[in-house]
Amino acid sequence: MSGYSFIIYDRNGTALSEGNRPCPVDLAVKELEPVLRKGQFSSVSVYYATWKYTLVPSVHYEKDHQRGYLTGVRDLLEDDVALSLDMPARKAVMVFAMPGAVYRGISALSRNVRFYPLSHLLMDRLSMLEDNNRIVVSFSEGMLHIVAAERERLLFANSFPSADLATAEYFILSVTKEVMFNPEHTVLYVYGQIPGQIKMDISRYFAGMRNIQ
Repeated sequence: MSGYSFIIYDRNGTALSEGNRPCPVDLAVKELEPVLRKGQFSSVSVYYATWKYTLVPSVHYEKDHQRGYLTGVRDLLEDDVALSLDMPARKAVMVFAMPGAVYRGISALSRNVRFYPLSHLLMDRLSMLEDNNRIVVSFSEGMLHIVAAERERLLFANSFPSADLATAEYFILSVTKEVMFNPEHTVLYVYGQIPGQIKMDISRYFAGMRNIQ
């Protein structure tokens, strides 16, 4: 990550302030302190663009095995902290990792903080879309995050290294084929910003492309 953005809401859900900040690649907590020290927030939600996550069916999930689920699919650093989020609508638990320094640093600044991987946010956005076949993608620092669903059934959720246009296009079209969507009848939803060249090229394959927030 090369920076972060934030929005502060009041109890009625009205946005009070927002902003973007550049910061070192390790997201030094001292860069977040001026924001989190502004007041005693009733809750703080932190969305982190990580590819270290997996979904475990609820019936098979064991809390004591959190780190084991992740090491089976991703390479973890010794300092990474394994966390989990219950997803009853998906009948699954999302297990993910946060860098230890970030987790401990932000937790020390706020007592009511919850951490989420970016892909969890994308899954939330899926449920807000009315199309039968839905694909949501997001780009962050050389990574491509993709989730797909057919009606209420989650079909795909993964992240890939995509440092160039050709790689990003390959993964988007491969996932579309894997979930058996016809791109000519599918709208591709993009959370956040999408590089201009990718937008021009990939939009040729889909019925449309729309930005969501």
